[in-house]
Amino acid sequence: MRPLNLRPIILCAILWATTLTAAEPVRLTHDGTLKRDPRFVEEGQEIVYCYDEAPDLIRMMRIRLDESTPVPMFDNSGDKHQLEPFFSPDGRYIVFTECTGNLSARLVIREQQSNKDAYITHSGRGGTRSPCFSPSSDLVVYAFAETGPQHLWSVKPDGTDKKQLNETQGISNWPTFTPDGKRLVFSNSRENNYEIYSMNIDGSDEKRLTTNTLMDIRPMVSPDGRRIAFTSTRDGNYEIYVMNIDGSNAQRITESEERDDYPTWHPDGKRLVYVGEQAGKFDLYMVEVP
Repeated sequence: MRPLNLRPIILCAILWATTLTAAEPVRLTHDGTLKRDPRFVEEGQEIVYCYDEAPDLIRMMRIRLDESTPVPMFDNSGDKHQLEPFFSPDGRYIVFTECTGNLSARLVIREQQSNKDAYITHSGRGGTRSPCFSPSSDLVVYAFAETGPQHLWSVKPDGTDKKQLNETQGISNWPTFTPDGKRLVFSNSRENNYEIYSMNIDGSDEKRLTTNTLMDIRPMVSPDGRRIAFTSTRDGNYEIYVMNIDGSNAQRITESEERDDYPTWHPDGKRLVYVGEQAGKFDLYMVEVP
């Protein structure tokens, strides 16, 4: 599960993107451990993220922006990997992927006040990936490969009404809702590299948003629905980009010799938090988006 630090040797013809002049990123953590999946909670005052506590254990942590010491998100995780958290907009639920063994991952939707869990499982081997909540907090969308390649699925927070949403070639992953709840933005690998697409929640009216010889992954729609932040290797390295909701005007936000990944919007829509690598160490950084 450790992300690869890829460095393409030969740069192919790539989609041109300008670089925005952004303010210097602010470093939020200082322990240097491998991190992923940051998410804002408490109206942007706290961040929940996952890190490699040990080579074989991924732990979910919580940190306030005005403090420097993270604390565990859960006190009773034991030896379970818990990653890819996403919180319902109404604050009632958290959904995350929980791994209890090799090739055995399940989706957990937890009602935070009662700690009551709904477990989402599928036939076949493999695990659920990349869950997200709808803006109305009444639907969870995630990725799973039950028949053929990995597709997008939806389920209600109580674990009922599980449905497959799309049927495509390639692997679909990293869904994110538009603020009106009508469309999903996600990545798919049908072109032998990940591109970003959008579609209606029922899978209709799919549109391709990026055209790139390398990969565009982990899209995240901004709170106002006007832009998409994502990670791309189009310039030869993992960097953070933003583009308009229709895929136009792609612009690079970060510029580093090492990896910048896992972008997520602050609720104010003006800042991004991401995982940045410096001298082989990984920490959370926040940057203003011009």
